[in-house]
Amino acid sequence: MNIKCCSCIGGTKATVDVKTLEKGVHVVVGTPGRLQQLITRKALIVDKIKIFCLDEADEMLSRTFKKQIMKGKSPLK
Repeated sequence: MNIKCCSCIGGTKATVDVKTLEKGVHVVVGTPGRLQQLITRKALIVDKIKIFCLDEADEMLSRTFKKQIMKGKSPLK
């Protein structure tokens, strides 16, 4: 099907994710922290995503992420 995917997770170099996203992908899978980092860097443009899978969804309920959501700083806004 020639689908291009990008797995964006912590513990890896963000520059690799940025380069992959710049080439264009159809599917993005990532952890909340890394996705927020990429959105802040403007490497991941949320409104252009067609398929989005959030890994570690339980992190969305953690105190840190919950505070970001309440302040309107969520990358998934």
